[in-house]
Amino acid sequence: MWRFLLATLAVIVLSACSITVDPNLVEEQLTDNSITENNELSIPEDESEQKTTGFFDIINDVFQLDWSNRKEDNAQPIQYLALGDSLTRGVGDETMEYGYTIRLQEELEKWPMIESVELDNRGKNGRRSDQLLDLLQRGHYDEELAEADLISISLGGNDVMKIVKNNLFTMTKTMFDKELPRFNERYEQVIAEIREINTDAPIILVGFYNPFSIVVDEVTPFDPIINEWNSSIEQLAVKDGKACFVTVEDLFVSNEDMVYHVDFFHPNSTGYDRMTKRIIESMQQCDIEQMSDGLLGFEE
Repeated sequence: MWRFLLATLAVIVLSACSITVDPNLVEEQLTDNSITENNELSIPEDESEQKTTGFFDIINDVFQLDWSNRKEDNAQPIQYLALGDSLTRGVGDETMEYGYTIRLQEELEKWPMIESVELDNRGKNGRRSDQLLDLLQRGHYDEELAEADLISISLGGNDVMKIVKNNLFTMTKTMFDKELPRFNERYEQVIAEIREINTDAPIILVGFYNPFSIVVDEVTPFDPIINEWNSSIEQLAVKDGKACFVTVEDLFVSNEDMVYHVDFFHPNSTGYDRMTKRIIESMQQCDIEQMSDGLLGFEE
């Protein structure tokens, strides 16, 4: 128990493309591909897909083609509104790139159906669900919401930390179980307030992770708590119908690959890279192209 309390105290204190072409490589690649007199690739049937990919890689290198910038004629500009806490703000990102939000903006701009993405980051350190709900109810983001084509939200971590800080030496799981329905209700109201202004924009609901595991390097009592709270967020995404939940719990179970910032609480640039990759994967799995009526068209 004492290790858990020390770890908790520690966390609270700590938390206060250009392409260079190698001619030799290109020559080697060209030599490895057998070419017929008709200048057609001679490809075994079982390797056709692999060889075709290699051919296009060679063409890209030789002619310095950027296929990701080939836009469809009906490509549209996207307004991306990011709401939430320090994860949205990008705290811990030593590159000062607003964490996953700018990375997501850059990734989305590669897709043919998206002409450009304008990011409006409204994340704030320490923001809880009740605080964001209050701002929405007062119409603080009405204009931004009305213009948004894509919205992301990160909430939950500070709601959990409030319980930890207020009950440090008397903490029980019952306290978190009691607060979870209230958190769920507030989060549901947050989504409802957004839908009052904008019924069409897909919403990305980013889950949160257990920062205590990195301090004690073992399973903590917070693991089931975080899992239950994330499951609650996921259910809200399903209920909305145009929201996509993104789980990130498994991305931060250790620091073996150096995914944490020096505060051992927030992600660093590597951690945010992984978050962005997971968000993109989740958006594809949720079929966000259909959610957005084709506005967010993803390349296969």
